[in-house]
Amino acid sequence: MPAPADSPVILVDDEESVVSLLTKVLEEEGYPVEGFDSGQEALQRIEEGGVALMVTDIRMPDMDGMQLASLALEEDPDIAVLVLTGAPDTTSAVESLRLGVDDYLLKPVAVDDLVVAVGRALRRRSLSLYRHQIEAWLRAEVDKRMEQVERQAEELQEMSLATLRALIRAMEAKDPYLKGHSEKVAELGVKMAIHLDLESHEIEEVRIACLLHDIGMIAIRESVLHKEARLSDEEYRHVQEHAEIGASILRPLTNLGGALDFVRCHHERLDGTGYPRGLAGDEVPQGAQIVGVAEIFVSMTETRPHRQAHPQEKALEMLRSVSGKWYASDVVEALDAVVQGREKGTAG
Repeated sequence: MPAPADSPVILVDDEESVVSLLTKVLEEEGYPVEGFDSGQEALQRIEEGGVALMVTDIRMPDMDGMQLASLALEEDPDIAVLVLTGAPDTTSAVESLRLGVDDYLLKPVAVDDLVVAVGRALRRRSLSLYRHQIEAWLRAEVDKRMEQVERQAEELQEMSLATLRALIRAMEAKDPYLKGHSEKVAELGVKMAIHLDLESHEIEEVRIACLLHDIGMIAIRESVLHKEARLSDEEYRHVQEHAEIGASILRPLTNLGGALDFVRCHHERLDGTGYPRGLAGDEVPQGAQIVGVAEIFVSMTETRPHRQAHPQEKALEMLRSVSGKWYASDVVEALDAVVQGREKGTAG
């Protein structure tokens, strides 16, 4: 409980003699008291803050006590309120309880009754304020713990992504033809995403998907991966499984956003001839198209066991020929602009 000196009290009554008497009683108990003969003036004082308790008469000319109590509690829900009345009626008593008034006292009020009622009301107020402080502390603690959990989850996600990137590098290291392939795709894909004015979080999703687009290749037989001759139909279907396998590997990483779909769908085509699901048109995410176009361009311009690298212009020409059919025209144009040095921005 706060000391009486820390609990300012205002008295509101249009009878000066009542205000003087009650002021004397409460000041003797150690309470700082301010008296008002107008509800409007008392309300202005409450709006200034720092008032612990208001004692008000019900019947006043400019504003009755019920209206004043309602406005005071609206301004400060924790203020303690005592209502005095010289003419008791059930309606006023019920209304005062509904509003949240602490006590309803009859005039002339006995000194002891007033002191007890004031102490009881201030104890209620003190407990209410303490509860608010505890609730605020608990909310702050919960928020802090949630932030810690989210931060730890993000750290785990980053560790998982780092592990996956390490796996990709290890897989590419087995094949001299693929060394650094994912990094090249990511660099190109990010520049394309910037040229297409994607939001920063979408650009990051494209970058992650480019780095991890071939993670599913881990499950593909090495005899198929390293085969120099043309793949059989069965072997080609086996290779196609890497898109869904990659998505399955990445699914536990809950903060990947659209990157998961970009990995799964980077071999889909607008005309529905792609894999693994044969999506078409708007079903193919733009980010997946960026990853797919970047990956095809990088692959065509790299030397592979069964062929030499294509010149960049030849690779661009081949992709232009399927613009609007396999890939959206603006995605192919973004590749063209980046490769030709006409992109709108650079990867940061």
